[in-house]
Amino acid sequence: MCGVVGIFDWRGEVVPDAVILAMRDRMIRRGPDDAGLFTHRDRDLFVGLGHRRLSIIDLSPSGRQPMATADGSLWIAFNGEIFNYREIRNELLATGRYAFRSQTDTEVILYGVREWGLDGCLARLRGMYAFALFDAMERTLTLVRDPLGVKPLYYSRRPGGLIFASEIKAILAHPDAKPAIDDEALFHYLTFANAPAPRTFFDDVAKLESGTYLVVDRRGRVHQRRFWDPARFAPHDPAIPERDYMDELRRLLRQAVARRMVSDVPFGAFLSGGVDSSLNVALMAELLDRPVETYSIGIQDDPSNEFAHARFIAQRFGANHHEIVIDDRDFIEFLPRMAYHQDEPLADPVCVPLYYLAKLARESGTPVVQVGEGSDELFAGYSMYHAFARWERAAYRPYQRLPRPLRRLAHAILEGFLPAEYADALRRAADEEPPFLGNAVAFWDCEKRGLLKPERLMPRSSGRLIGDLASPFKDRELLDRILALELRNRLPELLLMRVDKMSMACSVEARVPFLDEDVVEFALRIPAALKFRDGEGKYLLKQAARGLIPDEVIFRSKQGFCGSATTMLSDAVTRFARERILGSPLVAERFNRPFIERLFDRHRRRKRFNSFKIWNLLNLVLWHACWFEETPRDSATREPGASF
Repeated sequence: MCGVVGIFDWRGEVVPDAVILAMRDRMIRRGPDDAGLFTHRDRDLFVGLGHRRLSIIDLSPSGRQPMATADGSLWIAFNGEIFNYREIRNELLATGRYAFRSQTDTEVILYGVREWGLDGCLARLRGMYAFALFDAMERTLTLVRDPLGVKPLYYSRRPGGLIFASEIKAILAHPDAKPAIDDEALFHYLTFANAPAPRTFFDDVAKLESGTYLVVDRRGRVHQRRFWDPARFAPHDPAIPERDYMDELRRLLRQAVARRMVSDVPFGAFLSGGVDSSLNVALMAELLDRPVETYSIGIQDDPSNEFAHARFIAQRFGANHHEIVIDDRDFIEFLPRMAYHQDEPLADPVCVPLYYLAKLARESGTPVVQVGEGSDELFAGYSMYHAFARWERAAYRPYQRLPRPLRRLAHAILEGFLPAEYADALRRAADEEPPFLGNAVAFWDCEKRGLLKPERLMPRSSGRLIGDLASPFKDRELLDRILALELRNRLPELLLMRVDKMSMACSVEARVPFLDEDVVEFALRIPAALKFRDGEGKYLLKQAARGLIPDEVIFRSKQGFCGSATTMLSDAVTRFARERILGSPLVAERFNRPFIERLFDRHRRRKRFNSFKIWNLLNLVLWHACWFEETPRDSATREPGASF
């Protein structure tokens, strides 16, 4: 895994190498092994590409980037891994038109684009990636982000030019950068725990959406295209035998895990002992002639600790197992630094144990790990999904048949007497907004009216934003709509970003076999009835797992990684959060303090209903302190994986 950065200036204004190098080296943890720089200057165009390398495939200097075709006409700065690059390379060699100078997947992309064009090349790639292509003949820059958004890519338009990078901090290292808060991103973050793409928390920085590419020409004209869309994959005929679905899913999962074992450095797996991580380990063990390196984490005195389950799987498959326990001091020591690594708030407390788990893997000599993200979103593993599907059929649709004035009257009368989640559901039904916003909602729109000062409210509700995202799936049944929607927002912009940011903070590459494109496209075609059956979520996946991992693992109660926000928000961390939140200048400027004080008071009585809200606000004020109240920490001079 790597870090890319670049400048494309269509006025031809030359940017000193020192500026590009300073931006590039803000991301040294993404690539501690090597670095490169390329610049192009002519009469009315300047291009600068920088690269930090974490060497995984072809560790030799031949893999150095930015990399060019033999004739120097096409340049690439690439972050990620293409897991089927050897097959594509062989296909290109068979044409007799290309001679490779390295063993890298990076060079395969260059000649793949030359042979089939960008769209044809992207259709063949199976991997996780974000890259920039500079075509010196066409004088264009193209930015690409992988279908599921496993890897991030950010950009900022400037007068006469565009800046891009794998991390926002690299863009902010440009001398002209003047960070300011994007009010709409903050507003929606309070609901979703992330800033939905293309917005970020910085008002002049955007994130490239998953499954899209952006092309800029020498006149500054911008064209963006979605090359992969979950809306393209409709469920198959439910009459196809269940056994056929199960056999094909097994085949694709084996293929996905095998693809992600391509590496010239040691690799392993994060292991919680649940279905997804256990299946990863079992399939890796089938293919290895040595023990799988597995890594588990627990929180001290936490009753939800999963060490026993992880140890059971590790022993069952002969893994070389590693464990770490963290406590309140580890949380409080890391939280302020977490804001720097995140770039923008990601209000998921799992970020903390993920960081320490990645750090353990790196210090144990394993810079590549497989993780289980994406399984629940593809195969309907959360009970919330099924609850919303039932609720829509039983209540939401019948209620929407009432005249809108009557619905709005009911909302106006009942709002003050209902819990926030029900009051907001009434409002959404009255305003033709979707029933489902996301699996983890912090503050409903009706709560934000009390949380924020009136002048900080936005004209477009978070429900309306989700309605816009969900519109391509409006003719699907609700469970399919929910899963497709999760692939457009929560998965790429929260769950995958927490893995990317925390693993890269330790110079560890995290691979996600459940999000192999072939697995995803197959999963999107599976009928909803095979994902949830007889009260069982992930029905088909669990059937496919039988015989590969023990039944007691498959059918034990679902448990979140390291518990939940309630588990991780201990009394000591709560006191830390209260002090930081109520003492924040951002809160004083934008929020109603009495509302937040009541939130902490309620938390003492009902932790389960308020922990996620407190995490949301804590991440926000820590981010603001890092980027607007202090000098952000520059990690470039630190050793990879070091604590600081």
